[in-house]
Amino acid sequence: MFLELSNNIFHTAFNEWLNKDLPAVKYIIKSTLASLLSLSICMYFNLSMPQTSVFTVFIVMQPFSGPVFSKSFYRLIGTFIGTMMALVLVGAYAQDRVSFTLFFALWVGLCAAIGFMSRNFMAYGFVLSGYTISLVTMPIITDRIQDIFIYSMDRLSEVVIGLLCASIISEILFPEKLAKTLDNLKKGKLDLLINTFKDSENIFDFDKQSINYNKDILGDDALRVNSNFETSMNQTKKLYHKRLNSEFMHISTTYFSLKNVINNNKDNSFYMDSIKSAYNLLEECLNKYSDQPKVPENIKALITNLKQTKIEIIQKVQKDKKQIIDDFDLIHDYNSTTHLLIRMISELSEYCTTYINFLSDDKKIKELGNFSQNLKFSTHIDNVLISIIIARSIFTCLIIMIFWMLSGSQYASFTVMATVPTTLLLNTVPNPVGAVKGFLIGIIIALIITSIYNFYIIPMYVTDVFSFWIFLSPIFAFISLFMILPGKSLIGFGIIALFMNTSIYNHYNMNFISFMDISLATILGLLISGFSFILFDFVSSSWIELRIKKALLKQIDIIFKEKLALQRVKLESISFDLIQKYSILRKLDNKSNQMFFRWVISTIEIGKAVIYIRINSTLFLTNKPIQIHKILTLIRKYFDDKYLKEKKEQLKEIKQNIEEFEHIHLNSANDQILLKDIYLNFSIIYSIIKNREFLPIKGEI
Repeated sequence: MFLELSNNIFHTAFNEWLNKDLPAVKYIIKSTLASLLSLSICMYFNLSMPQTSVFTVFIVMQPFSGPVFSKSFYRLIGTFIGTMMALVLVGAYAQDRVSFTLFFALWVGLCAAIGFMSRNFMAYGFVLSGYTISLVTMPIITDRIQDIFIYSMDRLSEVVIGLLCASIISEILFPEKLAKTLDNLKKGKLDLLINTFKDSENIFDFDKQSINYNKDILGDDALRVNSNFETSMNQTKKLYHKRLNSEFMHISTTYFSLKNVINNNKDNSFYMDSIKSAYNLLEECLNKYSDQPKVPENIKALITNLKQTKIEIIQKVQKDKKQIIDDFDLIHDYNSTTHLLIRMISELSEYCTTYINFLSDDKKIKELGNFSQNLKFSTHIDNVLISIIIARSIFTCLIIMIFWMLSGSQYASFTVMATVPTTLLLNTVPNPVGAVKGFLIGIIIALIITSIYNFYIIPMYVTDVFSFWIFLSPIFAFISLFMILPGKSLIGFGIIALFMNTSIYNHYNMNFISFMDISLATILGLLISGFSFILFDFVSSSWIELRIKKALLKQIDIIFKEKLALQRVKLESISFDLIQKYSILRKLDNKSNQMFFRWVISTIEIGKAVIYIRINSTLFLTNKPIQIHKILTLIRKYFDDKYLKEKKEQLKEIKQNIEEFEHIHLNSANDQILLKDIYLNFSIIYSIIKNREFLPIKGEI
């Protein structure tokens, strides 16, 4: 008994070490080796700033090969563009510091804006284009400007060497592929859906959330994009990942919409009892498969049972619905709830079907390729927020460049090289001031470590490349540890920033005064960057609320006006990207976050209903009923801020027209089916808009 217990404990501990600690050890070994290799190559070719290559390695190194290749690709492009721009600016304004500063600041602001609007590592590429100018020009602009071309080519070469070393080491030493991780995520998502839906508490407890959009949808899409740089995953698998993530997004939206509608009538005992008894049928179905392995045979059986469960639920709700008499609101809420429940089951069946094909690696590449054209994730663009980012970046750049020109200090360039990259990199960080504090902590640690290396270890013990490797390995491993620890990477960046600038040179030439001057200049640059985020912090919860309302209302208006090419994926992805962009501002409490999330879900559901109505309206064999256009016009007017004082009357008018629409009858069976579908979507819209708490509109409540 004791031996069995000991074996279980040992097995659990070993698995935990294998899954959590070993990947970190692998990352540290790869980062350290790649850094030493890139440093040696740069020194062999006598490049003037080999620390650039080491810094590049730490920037792009990731636990998985895909992100390393992806980040390396965009860093290479960003560095090349930034280097070319530096040559242009120096060539045009080398003797005119004012003009150079103005165009430098404008370029930084432009790169900051494009970087903020971009997704994944593409954003990093644009940010890098912005601050590469400072890294290329500032060290030599005062006394060696004639060497700008050679110097810039050296910087580009050092970056390329760092990227190649990181990519090669990541690929040949303990290679970790995203393909396996993505496969596990897809299995985990199917488990998440089944475990979420099998527990009725998740759907009937309004404040309980089981699905995280940023992590489960947007995060998964980012991993998929990075996996495109891996050759181990074929094109079919990549398309299936894209499709599964899109279908997961659809199910999640329906799930939260269902919760919102149920909440409208949570005090009605008949409604709740009927819906709960119907939902119990789904629970019973899913409980049979929650613990079973997710293999094709079990999933096929689940799909069959889901279809049968859907039929049973439809029969039950039709029977219960007959007991609702002369209660317009309850009838429409009941219609909406049952429709969303049935739709959720259908979407879960579709997800399972796609997942089976994914497991079997079905080669329907043409069909998937055509389908994937409609699955492109879209981003939300807020011009006001972008303007703030541009203004902050330009202002900070101008201030630090003025300081550089007025101070006349040979170390002022280090302040510029610290301020500009930090400001650009922190534009999309949730807590930029806190990030600057992390940098400063790293620099304080680096002051101690660097002093020991500069004035004791290097002059006394480093005599050749081998000894250099021996003594640098511990500090590189130490930095790698900070880079891999959750929440500590910024401290690691701070250590890198100072250690690389003051310790690693081809020819050792360091004294205490120059070391302190460089350190103080770097610290000053970080402080100025942090101050810029405090000075340009115009964001408040009320401002965010106003911006989100405006964005969602604009989205609703577009749905009514834009061509029917507007896809559901575009509607959903823009809305979720909106949540992500404003969530990084960290100005909202949990209550506000939940309110804005409900607004987004309501907007998406209304948008989908309008899209379905507009599509179905084009399919009538005879002339479509004029009431459709009239009701759509009333709904659009309801979300128009010009009519703030008339919401109750507008809602009443919508209700009356939907009642009239219910009694329309057309001779064609096809047209009658279309009428029924359109009426059902009007029911969903009405059920949502009658609860003002879930709507991003102004006016009386």
